[in-house]
Amino acid sequence: MFDDGKYDAGVPPQQPSDTYKRIIVCCDGTWQDGLDARQKWKYTNILRLARSINHVDDRFDPPVHQVVFYQNGIGTENLYDKIIDGVTGASLANKVEEAYGFVAHNYRPGDEIFLFGFSRGAYTARMVAMFIGAIGVLDRTQMDHFASIFLAYQKRGKAEDEEEKRLLDEELEPWTSSSASGKMRVKAGPGHFSIKVIGVFDTVGSVGMPEELTLTSQKIKNIFGFPDHRLGHHIKRAYQALALDETRADFIGGGFEEHDLSDLTLNWLIANIEDALSFNYDYVTSLPQPDAPWGTQPPHDPLTGIYKVAKVSRRQPPSETDEVTHETIHPSVMAQPNLSTEVKHAVDSNPSILHQLLPWEIKVKEVWDAKLQSESFRPHVLADVSTVEKLKHLKHEDDAAGTDDFHSSRIHNSWLQSSIGPVMQELLK
Repeated sequence: MFDDGKYDAGVPPQQPSDTYKRIIVCCDGTWQDGLDARQKWKYTNILRLARSINHVDDRFDPPVHQVVFYQNGIGTENLYDKIIDGVTGASLANKVEEAYGFVAHNYRPGDEIFLFGFSRGAYTARMVAMFIGAIGVLDRTQMDHFASIFLAYQKRGKAEDEEEKRLLDEELEPWTSSSASGKMRVKAGPGHFSIKVIGVFDTVGSVGMPEELTLTSQKIKNIFGFPDHRLGHHIKRAYQALALDETRADFIGGGFEEHDLSDLTLNWLIANIEDALSFNYDYVTSLPQPDAPWGTQPPHDPLTGIYKVAKVSRRQPPSETDEVTHETIHPSVMAQPNLSTEVKHAVDSNPSILHQLLPWEIKVKEVWDAKLQSESFRPHVLADVSTVEKLKHLKHEDDAAGTDDFHSSRIHNSWLQSSIGPVMQELLK
């Protein structure tokens, strides 16, 4: 709602019957540590999201507490981590245990869980979601067993011998049965959705060595064996933002000082989940420092530096909507001066595939235009667009369906023109 230029998300359509809290886990990407960033333009969308969430949602009576955990990315500890761990994702298991452990240490039956991430942080969030679906939420005193559970699942996912699979299933049975304590804890909540929302900014799914560093060695490339191709029934709502112009098969990109396109993406996610979380809108509207009119900033070239040797994959925009992926194309894409013929054809053939701006996005667009028109505002100099070629696309597939109280579908993929946060994107595998 709008009142004298201010934005009010209003009261969500349903009130809680009991006191509960929201546990929000935000997992950053490879080489990204927002807490160590000295320039604001280096802040990732994950850090911005974490900082924009209010401590309390006072739209309810009594107010609902919102507890946020920000996790820095892989390869941020020292130079060795940056080079080795950032490339291989070797410490991803520790990141998963840390994020899951935060939930376990703070969860009480009835609490709502939110998981967000980008790049390998998005993969971390998805793995945490997989474990919550498989074993529920352990009590903090049971976290001593998580490492052995993790290893058993890793072996189970990669096992080929049927007897080995059977033995591993027996080992996991105390944690995976319907009567397991972790499962019972999440079933005690209303609606039996253990995860309220999962939102990811394109996922780097490979957790072994990138292909250009391992050639054909899939044993090295896939050091984990966790399948998470499907959206679990324990997840109420899921959102993924996909970059149309990302071409790298493994790596994600670096921070860009001109972050118009990532600002659009952050606000797309907030617009979709503001009924479920309370945000500091003054802070959110202060983030965009536009370089160009809304949606017109050229995409950054992803194949620079080390990424010139990266394997290239081509993406294809969706040609129609369906009841599984619910993919759409964001309207900001249509503002691009060098729009690809593939996107033009997709939208012309099926106009319904174009995402309609939500109320918060409309408000952000108004603020965006006002900032550019302000005489006191000094935008950055736009980057050279001579290196921008036609859009390159990579097919995205996901298998999920379902409904909830807020939306007609519980999964939503939206394609945007460029990088999510200061990183470029990888396929959700």
